[in-house]
Amino acid sequence: VGYWKYYLNGILEDRNIEDVAIPDNHCMWEAKPGGLLTAISPQEVVLITGQDQTTFLLTGITIAGKKCSVIHDNLLVDEDNVMDVRSKGSDSRSICIGKTPEALIFLTVKKGVDGGALNQKVHNMIVGMNA
Repeated sequence: VGYWKYYLNGILEDRNIEDVAIPDNHCMWEAKPGGLLTAISPQEVVLITGQDQTTFLLTGITIAGKKCSVIHDNLLVDEDNVMDVRSKGSDSRSICIGKTPEALIFLTVKKGVDGGALNQKVHNMIVGMNA
């Protein structure tokens, strides 16, 4: 568990990152204290990592109780393992989800920051963990 806290602190050094959480389908491993992503539920993780992707591609998903639209989904595609989503509402944010062998990594960018670079950052993190 100490490894994930160290990892989380390294992620938060990026000034464009607003929030980060690392859950699996049982519990939250690590999250930014006070961050919105701390509310991600095990049920949300199960839905996101489940085999029935077609349903949420049409209806959207919830992340930490907030409705989100799926923009790009390669979460279950080997060599990529990343999903881009956007939260809905007035406080809309880009969220990128990466799948590691043990857990998911959720990152959000600060308001006004383009989410495009987030995908590459998460992808590089996943590749680094699988190396």
